[in-house]
Amino acid sequence: MFTKAKVSSFRSDFQNAVAELEGQYGVNINLGTISWDSKTISVKMKAIVGEKFIAPTKDEFSIGDRVLINHKKVSNRDQFVIIKINNKNIKVQKTNVDENSIGAFINVHPSLLQKI
Repeated sequence: MFTKAKVSSFRSDFQNAVAELEGQYGVNINLGTISWDSKTISVKMKAIVGEKFIAPTKDEFSIGDRVLINHKKVSNRDQFVIIKINNKNIKVQKTNVDENSIGAFINVHPSLLQKI
């Protein structure tokens, strides 16, 4: 019988078990959201070619750092500067705007930021 604790344990055990496959095939294997009931687990798995991406934490950034936002709704040409570091998110301001404009302020989770 599956419980919330058992499903959580399953995810971490699965990630540990596929670590050898990641190295052997040069891919990153990630599990999506797990759906479960008392007898079954359903999950989408994705394998991506390339080195393992380790999401940065807020401690790796400081005010004034120039960053990019790695998100499908933000252009990869847009550059931002860190204005404030909050408990969970980081406040950034767009820097590549017209000289008469003020750049947009956005609160972003640190895992989406990439230093320039």
